Amino acid sequence: MLRQLEASHDNVIGYSLGGEVTDDEYGQVLSELRDAIALHGRIRVLFRLQDLSPKSFFTALDDRFRFFQEHGDAVERMAIVSTDTGGQWLSRLADAIGPVDTRHFDPDDEQEAWAWLE
Repeated sequence: MLRQLEASHDNVIGYSLGGEVTDDEYGQVLSELRDAIALHGRIRVLFRLQDLSPKSFFTALDDRFRFFQEHGDAVERMAIVSTDTGGQWLSRLADAIGPVDTRHFDPDDEQEAWAWLE
């Protein structure tokens, strides 16, 4: 399941991902991010990962890599909030594939993640 977080505003956008995330859900998010880039030029994004299934991690992986190859310069910062090492690994991977300034935060530090994005 994937949903946009209420704290999202202007060019700062957050999503919660948990359980099974489908190709269509990832496609919707990427479309929303493209729209935000078209509107604001540059965006900052928070992803809260909660009990994300291993299968969901690989769902639409090609589309997500292609998005960051095409639009990575428009994503100023990305915060990944999670308890698991998968979130930490994803943060390092994002840093390696593009110019996005990415940081990992524990769930107790989510407010700090939002503040960092501001």
